[in-house]
Amino acid sequence: MARIRSLLTALMIAALPVAVAMPGRALAQDPGTPAPAIEASAAWSRPTIRGGRAGVAFLTLYNKGAADRLVGVEADVGKMAQIHLAEVVDGIARMRPVVDGVALPAGGTVTLKPEGAHIMLMGLTQPLVVGQRVHLTLRFKAAAPLAVEATVLAPGAEPGMGGGATQGGGHGPG
Repeated sequence: MARIRSLLTALMIAALPVAVAMPGRALAQDPGTPAPAIEASAAWSRPTIRGGRAGVAFLTLYNKGAADRLVGVEADVGKMAQIHLAEVVDGIARMRPVVDGVALPAGGTVTLKPEGAHIMLMGLTQPLVVGQRVHLTLRFKAAAPLAVEATVLAPGAEPGMGGGATQGGGHGPG
């Protein structure tokens, strides 16, 4: 039994340099790597209707750094993704691209949601179906790009829409 313990101890000591050389796999995040200034949570999308060539995505952004702007987005499901703003003017809903991006105040939270700023997914290469994951890359004026995964949720299951879902991509504000 003592020989087995000695052998296991020797193997663990021999493996230590490998673990130190591979911090991304064997150890926690390198303490020298700064945490992202902007985090995303509750990322979701809606399923498309039959024949629909456009979709939407929503999420909440938490800015832990200096004031910044969400200025662009890319998605893996369509030819183009843009930040849009939905407004009701004289009882008519209208959407328009947001050219200058969405302001993210220092220490603030911004939610992209229906009837407001949101991500428009255009030229879809496939319909969006419940349970599917949509990969988004968010681009900011100052912060590094942020990869986010939005889950396509059934109508009524959206976060904050009465369905109780909290599913989403990215990280929470903690």
